[in-house]
Amino acid sequence: MKQPADSGPTGSRGDTRYLLGHTDNELRRLDIQGDLYRDITRRAFLEGGVEPGMRVLEIGCGTGDVSLTAASLVGSCGSLLGIDRGPAAIEAARKKIEARGLENVEFEVSEIEEFHRPGSFDALIGRFILMHQPDAARALRSIARSLRPGGVVVMIESHMELLTTGGHSEPLSPLYDEIVRWKSAVVGGAGADLRAGARLRSTFVRAGLPAPETRLETRLEGGADSPYYEYVAQSVRSMLPEAKRLGLGGYTEADVEGLAERLRSEVAGTGGSLIVWPVVVAHTRI
Repeated sequence: MKQPADSGPTGSRGDTRYLLGHTDNELRRLDIQGDLYRDITRRAFLEGGVEPGMRVLEIGCGTGDVSLTAASLVGSCGSLLGIDRGPAAIEAARKKIEARGLENVEFEVSEIEEFHRPGSFDALIGRFILMHQPDAARALRSIARSLRPGGVVVMIESHMELLTTGGHSEPLSPLYDEIVRWKSAVVGGAGADLRAGARLRSTFVRAGLPAPETRLETRLEGGADSPYYEYVAQSVRSMLPEAKRLGLGGYTEADVEGLAERLRSEVAGTGGSLIVWPVVVAHTRI
């Protein structure tokens, strides 16, 4: 595979959007992502103070996996409203909630900075959302106005840049190294922030919020049965249109077809492990 040109660590921050779209394959990737990060997400909400009876606002709810985790914590006496810019994602989230018979969870199509309900919520949550905002602090400042005094804010963001140093697999997986560098070039080239997690503390402060407690966390995946191989392949698939737009080259649709199995074979064959994209958890109370 031809390596993409270096687009810089964060690309052009002025043209950021959700670069992966909302295709069926991308919605599938989001579901696998939910499985991979569910435990980390639940711990973050508990530590951040999400409790029974709270009214929760979730930004960038996607297909509703984070919504389900938060809803399980607030219980039937609480409620959750998830917003997302993608109608397809909202529709998938609604179907997921309806299948579980939950009546205290709702979704709306909305941009973050266009949503204004001052003082209406007890908690604000989001996962992998601020990295896609042209000005993360401004977006957080705007949406935080919907919190009541004393409300909690819990954000989880990727710190993708950590994996580009090469310390992402043991023993070294050449294929994973290739994928990590390609994905980082696409994400950064599209304007998303590869260091969003590391910047979370300063993002909170610049948004006018109290400095948060923060923690870096990840998980290791390996063996023949890990869902991470499919997750990685689906991520590459979702990024193909953006890579083409950026002129980065690299993978094609044909390459993606066998990518999960190639990665599985390489890692399982050595008994090795892959480091999943690290995240930073941040929480504070206003």
